Amino acid sequence: MLDSGSIQMVGQIVPDYELLRRIGGGAYGEVWLARSKATGILRAAKIVWRHTFDDDRPFQREFEGIQRFERISREHPSQLSLFHIGRNDGAGYFYYVMELADNFGTAADYVPYTLRADLGKGRLLPSRVLEIGLALAEALSHLHQNGLVHRDVKPSNVIFVNGRPKLADIGLVTDASDTRSIVGTEGYLAPEGPGTPQADIFALGKVLYEAVTGLDRRSFPELPQELKDWPDAAHVLEINEVILRSCDPSVAQRYAACDQIRADLDLIQSGQSVRRKRTRQQHWAAGKRIGAGLGSAAVIAGLIVAAWPRQPGRSGPSSDGPDSTNLEATAHCDKAMNTVRGDNPAEFLTAYSNFTKAISLDPNFVRPYVGLLELETREDVYIPGLPDATSENLRQMARRLEQLAPNLGATHIAKAVVSCLDWDFAEGLNQATEATKADPTYEACHTCRASFLYCFGWPEEARKELEISKKLARSKAVVYRCLGQVEFVERHYIKAIYWYKIAMDWESHHWATFRYMGQAYEALGDYTNAFYYFERADILAGADEVETKKEYAAARRVLDTRGIDGYWQNQWLETEKYPDRDFHHKAIVQIHLGHTNDALNWLEKECETRASRKYPESPLMFLWFDEYWDGLHDNPRFRKLLDELGYTKVLPPRNR
Repeated sequence: MLDSGSIQMVGQIVPDYELLRRIGGGAYGEVWLARSKATGILRAAKIVWRHTFDDDRPFQREFEGIQRFERISREHPSQLSLFHIGRNDGAGYFYYVMELADNFGTAADYVPYTLRADLGKGRLLPSRVLEIGLALAEALSHLHQNGLVHRDVKPSNVIFVNGRPKLADIGLVTDASDTRSIVGTEGYLAPEGPGTPQADIFALGKVLYEAVTGLDRRSFPELPQELKDWPDAAHVLEINEVILRSCDPSVAQRYAACDQIRADLDLIQSGQSVRRKRTRQQHWAAGKRIGAGLGSAAVIAGLIVAAWPRQPGRSGPSSDGPDSTNLEATAHCDKAMNTVRGDNPAEFLTAYSNFTKAISLDPNFVRPYVGLLELETREDVYIPGLPDATSENLRQMARRLEQLAPNLGATHIAKAVVSCLDWDFAEGLNQATEATKADPTYEACHTCRASFLYCFGWPEEARKELEISKKLARSKAVVYRCLGQVEFVERHYIKAIYWYKIAMDWESHHWATFRYMGQAYEALGDYTNAFYYFERADILAGADEVETKKEYAAARRVLDTRGIDGYWQNQWLETEKYPDRDFHHKAIVQIHLGHTNDALNWLEKECETRASRKYPESPLMFLWFDEYWDGLHDNPRFRKLLDELGYTKVLPPRNR
């Protein structure tokens, strides 16, 4: 019952109801277990006191929100039904009576059944998370369609009524246009603050995150390291895709409406893949790009990032040299540079022609050489008709840039490329460092140096460089992809996937991002999704689509019938058809089959043939980055191989 002080102060709190005891409360009111005097039915009654507000206006807004919600509360089964509202201005409060949550306690000691109580036992099964997510998304969608927002979606505000999840604490509901009333709970609050449908979506994503992972909301986007061992890992990762988009820091990248969340959750519940749907949609951030993404770690096995010039009109000296005295040469170069910056692959061949035309008109004009360097090293975008980036082409480019502009940031990047071709990783890292000194405001230099650092076991240092890159060029896909690479080299595969997804959202045609996404899923043991991204990468890189789909369909059949071990055994049979090539792939197959010595034999064979390569790519440049070889780091033969390739000159002291 009410204490005597409360009874004296307000008299009869809620007409026709007997308040039995307090069962909850917050900053704006108290929730009581109430019994109807007429029927004896138990309800919940909330009393909101005027003295808890600074002035009358926010108190009045809360009451108006309840009035609006009462009219729609019984229109949808996922809403919490209100039965009566009223106010007592003389005593300074308003109240409302609503459905009572199921009892989580005993018959003698009622405790409201909330989602927080369930989460106290650990993570929920994906099927249960889908059920709860669909109900809450429906409730929020109905709320938003009526111009209201909740403002404090969290597990303790999700109650179960006859087993159905519903949003409680609807005293916080207010008009979606009213952004002045700031409420919410730390960790569930969107970066832009509460009071909008997108902020409710963000909070719902955090609720789903806690439910499906069992982790605290503040750990987002991290997922449990043991996830790969969970029998339902694939379903967890599908739900995580919904969570990642719901909780995207950018409102523009977040779900626009709860109906979209419902559609994706329905898709998962029906056994389909949200990830595949999203990749097919190829989300573009049109109109928001400052410049196109850089050529990335795809070139020279992921170590080098091509240099990108500053944008026109930017103050300070140009990072790619002055205009030509030949106006026509400048015009051709400007047109090509604009095409490259616009990241329109369909026009890259035309850009190549314009660069070469500019050079023919003025052989000493620096900027078209920088532009060609970008295209020559942009291996993660397939451009039919564009000449291949051979090792000799890259060497010639570096020599010409050094002759014309030895102190240019792009020149140092080109020299870093050549150093890697010569397997001089120490000089490559030195040149990348010199590039950042030559032009510290030039994003490409920092991204290039970061690529060296994470490949050679310096992830923290790489992350610092990429934070600079992100400030200088927030829309460049390669920066986000490289952030994913940093997480990958630290074996944080879920975090890597998070950054790869952002890179894909910016630029959906870069095959390298899809390749790395596939590798991250493979490392998690999720071969189904790994195959999907590998297939997309191959097609984006120019492989025949029909034949590629056939090959992956066959691989999926083997996986389905024979499991992971059977898949790798079948891979070995396929490699035996090509005795004089694919040595690195053979090593990967053998390491998955548990044959360490055989794997090392093939790695050594790959090492013997590296000097004869016409093209710059060599998977040996990923020996420290790739997770396949983690178990070999202390193996004498592997250490000897690292030393022969030059790794020991650049690895951190603890790894040498």
